[in-house]
Amino acid sequence: MTTRTALTDAELDSRVARGKRVFMYAAFAMFLFFILSLLNFVLAGGRMGLRDTARWDETAAWPFIPLPAFLVIAAGLAAVVGVFLAAPYFRHDTADDLVLMGLVSIILFGFMSLFFAGVYTSTSGIRMGFDSYPEQGVGWHWIAAVIQIPAVVVLAVRGSSLYRAHKRRKRDSHLESA
Repeated sequence: MTTRTALTDAELDSRVARGKRVFMYAAFAMFLFFILSLLNFVLAGGRMGLRDTARWDETAAWPFIPLPAFLVIAAGLAAVVGVFLAAPYFRHDTADDLVLMGLVSIILFGFMSLFFAGVYTSTSGIRMGFDSYPEQGVGWHWIAAVIQIPAVVVLAVRGSSLYRAHKRRKRDSHLESA
């Protein structure tokens, strides 16, 4: 078995690609969940959740097709697995993908999970008590946002270590050329 330092650039790229593939499948699933929410919005007469009012005639009650929390949590978990598969093998020249994964983790898996938790409420969810549906708490979708925290931390640590290594190599090359 080869060690990480003995891996060629092609082998490193294939390991990064494996992690990115898992991550992007999870991102695509979140995109489909967003499209499902838009479909529910249109069919429910412009309603986004039980707390909202209809803006036009409803075709179906909200939600026409519910979004179970376990699907969002599974997509969030797959994204974290993808980050953990890819992060150790990023190089400085592929660091732009590292930044992209970090931003997508925060925006798509973090904020969208919180959005889904707010509009797909649950009777077993965390009670908010400030609206006209006190029996409905925030959905469990928020868990997908919480499990992104370790992935974002890993990406930040890996990115900063790549940056420091690049600066060190750049400084050393200037010293050798002088």
